[in-house]
Amino acid sequence: MRIIRLAGSNRMRGLGDPDWRGAIEDTDAYRLDDPAARSTILSAGALIISGAADHVLLHRHRSYLTGFVRDGGRVLVNGQVVLPFIDGLARWLKLDYRSPWDLRPHALTPHPVWEGVDYRDLHFRTGVPGTHSYERLQEVGVAGFYGRGYSSPLPDGAVPVTGIGPNSLPLDYEYPLGSGTVLVHGGLDLEGFADERYSSARLGPNLVTWLSSGSTADTPKEASA
Repeated sequence: MRIIRLAGSNRMRGLGDPDWRGAIEDTDAYRLDDPAARSTILSAGALIISGAADHVLLHRHRSYLTGFVRDGGRVLVNGQVVLPFIDGLARWLKLDYRSPWDLRPHALTPHPVWEGVDYRDLHFRTGVPGTHSYERLQEVGVAGFYGRGYSSPLPDGAVPVTGIGPNSLPLDYEYPLGSGTVLVHGGLDLEGFADERYSSARLGPNLVTWLSSGSTADTPKEASA
């Protein structure tokens, strides 16, 4: 199954070159404007939408992206959604935080993409070389890269996966749409957190497995504009 990642100016980041990355093909999101390229993109088995992709562009193609999901596709949406480009997407709202502990991500509902991931490995990031304990990361790391906001209101049938802060506001969530599924991560690209030094390395292969489990066939789909 092909998994296409609609990218902005960035490519997948991370340490090393694990095998799972080879399952994901980067494509410039602006290719959606070309009918032939759009048909090729929508023939993929699943999509990843980078948080760096142009939301104005994506909104122009809302009917196509929505049709892709309704026909059985799976999509990972990254970033801060301020202009919903798939039916049901909730808007991103900035969290009112005062300390790193207000930005602590934590599990709300088990999900196969986060299976085996210790959420403490998502809380802090640092440029200090080496592998660090959670206690050390509290000293040298910065919180908030994984997420600094939440989504509201969630669509009907949505399941919050990851909460943020003391009120457990929804940072990551999943919802059904037609025969397909949308998974939303309201921060920097989720696939970029697959750090081979920590349990978060599981995010990469878990994500590929989850996306590959969708029911979309590799045939072109064109929703009405």
